[in-house]
Amino acid sequence: MRKALFTRPLFSRPLFSRPLFSRRSAVAALGAAAILCGSLVGAPLTLAADKPTADLVVVVGATGRTGRLLVQQLVAKNYRVRALVRDKPKAKEVLPSNVELMVGDVRDPVTLAPALAGAKYVISAAGASGAKREPGNGSEDVDHLGTANLAAAAKAARVSQLVLVSSMGTSNAAANPLEFMRPVLAAKFKGELALRTSGVPYTIVKPGGLIDDAGGKLAVAFAQSDGGAGRIPRADVATVCVEALGRNSALRKSISVVSGAAPAPNNWDREFKAIKADPR
Repeated sequence: MRKALFTRPLFSRPLFSRPLFSRRSAVAALGAAAILCGSLVGAPLTLAADKPTADLVVVVGATGRTGRLLVQQLVAKNYRVRALVRDKPKAKEVLPSNVELMVGDVRDPVTLAPALAGAKYVISAAGASGAKREPGNGSEDVDHLGTANLAAAAKAARVSQLVLVSSMGTSNAAANPLEFMRPVLAAKFKGELALRTSGVPYTIVKPGGLIDDAGGKLAVAFAQSDGGAGRIPRADVATVCVEALGRNSALRKSISVVSGAAPAPNNWDREFKAIKADPR
């Protein structure tokens, strides 16, 4: 018989009595050593297997210009990310390899239940844009009915928060100087209303004019609903959405965002708290 690893008592009893290369002995040795070391430094040691899994965020419209930035920032913050996409080959080309891809469409409610299964958060940057749209993919189809479908699916999936990227100026769409934008903004406004009345905890982010400049240079200026005017980098819009996740101060609020005059960064909690909740 092989000689035991330890034969002298430790604290009056032998710590190990099985052979050196016994599998159970090896596991016990590692566990006991971890506990002992943790107690010596005055803090418990958490083993890797016991660490909580990162929250799952579903990003809708993930291959768009704002959606890609959302995915990048979420991955950088160690969220688990699932992208709801219509074109999987395209998504593989533009999204990180560690992002889960699921084919679906906000216009098809049947595809949304499996996509949202197990998700804690949803961020939607989906939207019809531009003057020319394919039939069945217009503002009413995507920005209104698609958002309503997504809100209903999020409610059924018991999602903790749905963050919607909408647009500044939706509540006075008819006054927009660009005629082609009026139906887009009107549809987005109806989508916002569908989300507000869905029962899902939500945050609506309403950016001003979107630009592709680098983000993080200027602080983001918050305003109530459709207040304010200006432009903002897509990267900063993505940052606002990611910072809203899990904040009680961001819930049931519609927030217009543009680039401010002060340099970054923001005091995010203060900014969200300064915005009043939407009326019930």
